[in-house]
Amino acid sequence: MVSVRNKATCILTLGLAVLCASSYVATADTTTTPISRTVAPRELAREAYYQIEANVFDRAQLQDAYTKINLAADQNRNEAFIYVAVSLGTLVAGYTIGDWYDLTTFPGDVLQQAVAHARQGLALDPNLGQAHAQLARLLIVKKEFHEAAQHIAKAKELDPNSFYPWYFEGIWHEKQGQVAEASQAFDRAEQYATLTHHPMLVLKHRENVAKIGGDFALQEKLLKDSIGLNPNSAYSYGSYAAFLMCQGRYREAVVQWEKAIRITPYGRAVSQLEQAKQYLAQAKTKFAQAKQKTGCA
Repeated sequence: MVSVRNKATCILTLGLAVLCASSYVATADTTTTPISRTVAPRELAREAYYQIEANVFDRAQLQDAYTKINLAADQNRNEAFIYVAVSLGTLVAGYTIGDWYDLTTFPGDVLQQAVAHARQGLALDPNLGQAHAQLARLLIVKKEFHEAAQHIAKAKELDPNSFYPWYFEGIWHEKQGQVAEASQAFDRAEQYATLTHHPMLVLKHRENVAKIGGDFALQEKLLKDSIGLNPNSAYSYGSYAAFLMCQGRYREAVVQWEKAIRITPYGRAVSQLEQAKQYLAQAKTKFAQAKQKTGCA
């Protein structure tokens, strides 16, 4: 951990202490990238941000990212991107279950801590586009859409070719039920995607937009596309299984939950598999048919 030498360092240390103490669902991948001490603090923090974003349930990858943040802080604890990375890490550490853009997903003051870190990053460097984008993300979770839009616009101005302002603008529209506008923003985000996990991020929200628009055929196609892009992700199979539950397609849901569990037996998959089997067993009765939607997770 970073030693506590001033207020800024104290905030960072507390944030990292929360992150590193957290437990995660998925089995850790023990393969991490060796860290060079010759890498500049901003680049280390930037790498950590992307690593956290791409591996939210991977304990080993997250710990590796936190090590990079600490190393960056050892070199320059006033580097703004450190606080952006800690902001995201705080959010990931506080995640429970459900929608990443719903306030009820994050208990206690997790979101406020994440906001404080993002604002600290902006205070250190008001021209850091990623800090504006990260703060916009958090404000969307809080449903503070007006201020979120301001930071999205500023991020676009500072980083006109960045994936993130358009990605968060898409989510901004999504959360207000604006299907066409969200789709257009996600189209632009994909034009600026530079990292391998960026298409997966967009795809998940396109699924949400299809659901909001009532296009269940498109939603199912996108869920299958997600599995195709990431066939080793238990959560991709789980998302498809949850969709099938909502449609009353319990037999198919059982198959997908079982695929998810074979990769990573996370709690929701285990419990929902049993629920799907129960609904399937009851499906021959008139009562079960009348309650066909009760499996929707």
